[in-house]
Amino acid sequence: MEQNSQDLLDFRIKVDEAYLDLQSSHYAKEKAFINRCFHMDKHNLFDKVKLRLHLIDSLYSTQMSKRYYGIEELAEALVQYSDEELINNANQYKNNGKNEFLEKLFYEKYGYNSIGEKEKKAVSLISKYLYFLTSYQFPIYDSLVKIAYPKVIKEYNIKTGYTKITDANFVQALSKLNQLSEINNFEKLDNYLWYSQKLESNSFSLIFSKEEHLKKIKLG
Repeated sequence: MEQNSQDLLDFRIKVDEAYLDLQSSHYAKEKAFINRCFHMDKHNLFDKVKLRLHLIDSLYSTQMSKRYYGIEELAEALVQYSDEELINNANQYKNNGKNEFLEKLFYEKYGYNSIGEKEKKAVSLISKYLYFLTSYQFPIYDSLVKIAYPKVIKEYNIKTGYTKITDANFVQALSKLNQLSEINNFEKLDNYLWYSQKLESNSFSLIFSKEEHLKKIKLG
């Protein structure tokens, strides 16, 4: 499908601006901390994976820690594979739109609710885990991205073939947007989608530096 080159250029400019704006933010600081933790040497693989999940759950508020045994069960599933195997599967999924192993991982339910029933998947947390594991080159699925995606493709007239994203199609839909927009950088794309909704909802605590945010609060 033919894309409007000016619309795509306008979108790439906005994405680059958001990426630069976020470099001094508290979010960037915390993201860099998690990234360093992903590269720490730790002899116990299960403990390393579990620590990673706790850190991501804390920064991104994926709520996994509120489920009984959710973090533990997901760590047990992830620890069956090396980082290299997960990275290879992630690259295959985003490039080909299919990967039986990751599709199964995303489909499974982890943890229990207050009456001891399994009821929720962990798509958002797993996508963020793979995002860090691939050095920010895997699409993230979360509530802000879901809101931002249809707005972006409408505003910039980008025909991805997906009118909205779901937990079943987010890899394909965001990969298509990344490709057609010629951004070709999932970190920049995710930053923009997340940043645009933070601005729209006047939620500033992560998008500014600590100093900028406190100054804004004091000014009222």
